[in-house]
Amino acid sequence: MQKGNSKAVISLKNGGSISHLTLNNKIIIKDFSDKVDYHLSYASAILFPFANRILNGEYEFQNKKHQLKQNTHGNNAIHGLLFNKTFEVLESTQNTNYVATTLSYTQTIKENGFPFLFTVNLTYVLFENELSLKVTITNIDANPFPFTIGWHPYFYANNRGTSILKLNTEKEIIHNNKMIPVKMEDSKLPKSFQVSNQQLDNCYLLKDDYVIYKTEDYTMKLSSSFDKNFIQIYTPEIDNHIAIEPITGPSNSFNNNVGLKILSPKDTFNIQWTIQLQDE
Repeated sequence: MQKGNSKAVISLKNGGSISHLTLNNKIIIKDFSDKVDYHLSYASAILFPFANRILNGEYEFQNKKHQLKQNTHGNNAIHGLLFNKTFEVLESTQNTNYVATTLSYTQTIKENGFPFLFTVNLTYVLFENELSLKVTITNIDANPFPFTIGWHPYFYANNRGTSILKLNTEKEIIHNNKMIPVKMEDSKLPKSFQVSNQQLDNCYLLKDDYVIYKTEDYTMKLSSSFDKNFIQIYTPEIDNHIAIEPITGPSNSFNNNVGLKILSPKDTFNIQWTIQLQDE
């Protein structure tokens, strides 16, 4: 997708994830798959039907126990089931002000651990200074299913250490050594702080529906259409990248029920995330 000085590169085989984003000649998302394999980073993956981790991959829903596949670096299920699915292009459009494309994936086989059928549509809309991603989940199963949803973009900066995060948080999720939530406390995080050399892997409940990320090269606003957003902030070992992940519920939501939603047969759920350049 390209609009003027803006460009988005989307991988159909990697869950419809975005591997590169330039807005108005500013590199916002940069492919680093030559350093870390996508299947380890989950870079820009859509996190569905759960965000982050499920303890031991185990949960119970409507009196039935389920076992999700555990990841190779721990005993937890991680980052949902869409990241390695292949999407198809449904529609692409061009307008004077934007270009758009809609991708789709339909789960037609009941997998172990999540034996439900669903369709996911992703609509990317690219403007000169903005990219939006609308996700529509449709339950095509005969039964309801539980879910949370999130997005896992890594943002690039020439110097991550001097970049600044601005966010208004209400609660902080306290994790154990397996990154599983054990409690939620009032947040003491300042509304603005420099990333510096901090090693971050923290989750917060936001008071607002957006986060500001200010770098030496650009300032962007990441916003969500959802009304009760959590945000996961993660600094990987990859230089000058930071993951800022909007999610509707934290880790282990299938067991702790925090942010958990139930989608009934034939019902749909919509959410939109927007990355927008801000005036300096």
